[in-house]
Amino acid sequence: MSANNWLGTDYLGRDIFARIIAGASVSLWVPAAVVGLSLVGAIPIGLIAGYRGGRTDQILMRLVDSGLSFPPLVMAMAVVAVLGAGEEDAVIALAVVFTPALARLVRGQTVAVRAESFVEASRSLGSSSTFISLRRVLPNIMSVLVVQATLIMSTTLIAEAGLSFLGLGAQPPAATWGSMLQQAYSYSLFVQPWSLFWPGAAIALTVLAFNSLGDAFTSAFGLVRPSPSQRRRPRGIRGRRGLTAVERGGVASEAVASPTTACLEVRDLSVSVAVEAGQLTVVDGVSLTIEPGEILGLVGESGSGKTVTSMAVMRLLPSPPFVITGGSVLLDGRDLLSMELGEMRKVRGSDIAMVFQDPMSSLNPAQTVGAQISEAIRLHRGASRREAWQRAVDLLDRVGIPDAAKRARSYPHQLSGGMRQRVMIAMALSCGPRLIIADEPTTALDVTVQAQVMQLLRDLAREENVAVLFVTHDLAVVSELCDRVVVMYAGQIVESASTADVFVAPRHPYTEGLIGASRHSSDGRRPQAILGQVPQLDNMPRGCRFAPRCQYVEAACVSTPQVLAPVADEALSRALEKQDQQQLSRCRREHDLELGGVR
Repeated sequence: MSANNWLGTDYLGRDIFARIIAGASVSLWVPAAVVGLSLVGAIPIGLIAGYRGGRTDQILMRLVDSGLSFPPLVMAMAVVAVLGAGEEDAVIALAVVFTPALARLVRGQTVAVRAESFVEASRSLGSSSTFISLRRVLPNIMSVLVVQATLIMSTTLIAEAGLSFLGLGAQPPAATWGSMLQQAYSYSLFVQPWSLFWPGAAIALTVLAFNSLGDAFTSAFGLVRPSPSQRRRPRGIRGRRGLTAVERGGVASEAVASPTTACLEVRDLSVSVAVEAGQLTVVDGVSLTIEPGEILGLVGESGSGKTVTSMAVMRLLPSPPFVITGGSVLLDGRDLLSMELGEMRKVRGSDIAMVFQDPMSSLNPAQTVGAQISEAIRLHRGASRREAWQRAVDLLDRVGIPDAAKRARSYPHQLSGGMRQRVMIAMALSCGPRLIIADEPTTALDVTVQAQVMQLLRDLAREENVAVLFVTHDLAVVSELCDRVVVMYAGQIVESASTADVFVAPRHPYTEGLIGASRHSSDGRRPQAILGQVPQLDNMPRGCRFAPRCQYVEAACVSTPQVLAPVADEALSRALEKQDQQQLSRCRREHDLELGGVR
């Protein structure tokens, strides 16, 4: 080492410092190229396997596992032996080595993101699997891929140095840090041992830099977090997420023209779920209708089948494990259960829209709210990017968001809970649907914002003539918003009537129990909880499903299933006639008392 050669010279008199600088171009370019090629191969494999699932996932992952079964350096040497020694060949060999590991990472992240609510929301808009994978899933896993890419670059740097040390990488006279180590080891180990130190130090420091960069990205992206909630599938059941399976034997195979004016008509809808013990019915013979401009409330305790029914209407239930086993769903006379996937995508988001319970998880955190609304418009209406954006701004203004043009460029986390729910409603309205399904849209909102959202839905139903299926367990909201009420219990409808009739004179003991548990009466009595719990799917009572919890229970209730039958005007009830009269007279007396004797 000298003033002219700070790090000394090699066995041929070449300056080591200059060769380290020159070798950096190769030693850094190779890892970047390897990571790029690996991502090109791994992302499609991981997205397809993770999103489609089922047999496709099994086949692709077994191929990936076969690639992971070989030691990386041994596999790289085998590929180089086939392709030949050289810089480009080393890049291809290392890309082949690292693609399987990246593919499995992409697949795992895709499975996690696929379970998020905003993916369900995108599917409810009619988006294709390819669109969801590229625009919904991929942006949300990129942060993990960026971190992993930095770590793979450090591993690739060491692998490239190993190949060059063995003479299988870049060939002389090209300078690489690995070839410099090999030459120093072969020619200068006992004469100039320090010449081994400098390329080794360059490799070590660069690997440390890549690892530190990966740690920095991990902190910056906030990747240390709990996994999203995933639906647990029973052992032995595999399948892809897509259109809910329909057993053709119990469902009309062709579209049937509806003789009524109803916007939505559900006839004897039944849904089963596959568990290890077999098929269990979760929705049993549900029938309901909604007229244009009408708001129908679907109420019941958690586990009563409300959400499953609403998701079955849009065929958004994951299949497996869910299967629609009977009935028909008619939208303006078209049977949705007979439609193929392509037809159903055109209906979702265009003719039927859905407003989910938690807008924060239903909106894509990687896109602005305006972009998410305009995507639905472009998908179904073929509008230009500018037209769709202007329509999105107009919709945000329509649902009462101040300074809509500015808010359209905001991300979901920059908006309040009430604004996010308004964005969800604007997205649902973007293509002028005939039916909106609102699945507990006011649950997470405070009372003031609840009132605003309810008024917005009421105005939309009246002004746009949109039918609304309002799914909730909040009877106070139902009494203020809905025109009619359908009460569900244990997968069955137990009562259906106008809102006024349900709250003044409920016909089924379960409805009376719900009302009694949710309000204070004027005589100072406290709300009374319904004793017991909703029965498990695998342990349903033989007779009336509410019998174990009913205060009016009789022998006939325990032994004989009750039929949903007309009781007055358009009201339906599943209660015995004697029970109906007992509780009807009791509820009317209480109502008279609350109103001071005036009905």
